[in-house]
Amino acid sequence: MEEIGIQASPKRIELVKFIHSLFSSKDLMNWKGNFEKTYIFNGVENIENRDSHSNFSGFALQIESNESEFSTKVTLLRTDEKHSEERELFLALKLSEKFNCRTIISGPENLADHPYLSLIIEKGKIFVGDDSGTVWGDGNGSEVKITKEIKMNRPDFDLNGNLKKASC
Repeated sequence: MEEIGIQASPKRIELVKFIHSLFSSKDLMNWKGNFEKTYIFNGVENIENRDSHSNFSGFALQIESNESEFSTKVTLLRTDEKHSEERELFLALKLSEKFNCRTIISGPENLADHPYLSLIIEKGKIFVGDDSGTVWGDGNGSEVKITKEIKMNRPDFDLNGNLKKASC
């Protein structure tokens, strides 16, 4: 599972189309919070999935409002956990670029010296953030604090959502 906060409020269909374009070889279930009514995005339109017990093999996408400065929360479900941190960073970088805004993700395990470490992406740069005592991290408080800029490998993924490479 990958979870990204976006400091913008794009239309839902814009997000669905953009994320589908990144992983266009996968079906994308456009999940609206319950499985009573789900849709499969085929690259052009949402098609209602009438078989809730189908063997769906693509990714599921959940988009929700958030009360923090990152007003849109995007969650990609049913992904391979093997490269989840890299996929999350890839998506945060791509969403920040596409919507010209800040994005936030959980800090990677190899950097997390405390549970409130986040990464913030802005204008192609990656920053370490402290989300303790914030609406994003705890549900109340102030905004996430940037502590420093860092250099990290930038992962790349194929259209199936598989890791291709990482570059600086």
